Amino acid sequence: MFNIQLKEVHIGQEIDKRREELNMSKSEFGRLIGVPQQHVNRIFEKASIDTAKLIKISRVLDFNFFSLYCDIPNNVYAYMAAVALGDGNAMNNIGDAALASIIEQQKLKIEGMEESKTLLIDQINGLKDQISQLKSQLDDKNELINIYKQRVNQ
Repeated sequence: MFNIQLKEVHIGQEIDKRREELNMSKSEFGRLIGVPQQHVNRIFEKASIDTAKLIKISRVLDFNFFSLYCDIPNNVYAYMAAVALGDGNAMNNIGDAALASIIEQQKLKIEGMEESKTLLIDQINGLKDQISQLKSQLDDKNELINIYKQRVNQ
C-alpha cells in the first residue's frame, strides 16, 4: 500500500522541545496533562511513551507527535493517519485534529481574503467617485475655456 519509512525518535526530548517552543512551564504542562510536576521530568527522559498519553500530550501541545515517527504524504486521509490503540481499534483523533486545524487555517485565509476583497472594492468605488468628480471638473473647465474663447473671438 504505502512504503513508509519509520524513524527512531526520542519522544521525551521532542515533547520537551515543543513545550519550550510554546514557552510553557513544566508545572503548567504537568497540570494540563494531569500528572504531578515531579513526573514531568520523567516524561522528558523517556525514549518511548504510552500511546494514550501521547494523544493527550499532542492535544495539550497542539502538535501531532506521531508524525515524527514517519513522513506521511499530506494527501493521506485521516483514517490512514489513525493511531492504533492496544485493542487494535483505530482512532482518528490525531488525523481528524490535523485536518480540522488545516480547515480552520484555510477558513481564516478565506476570511482575510474576503476582508481584503471588500476593502479593495471600497477603494475602487472611491476611485470611481474621484474620477467622476475630476471629469465633472474637467467639463466645467472646458466650458469656461469655450466661454472665454467666444468672448475673445467677439
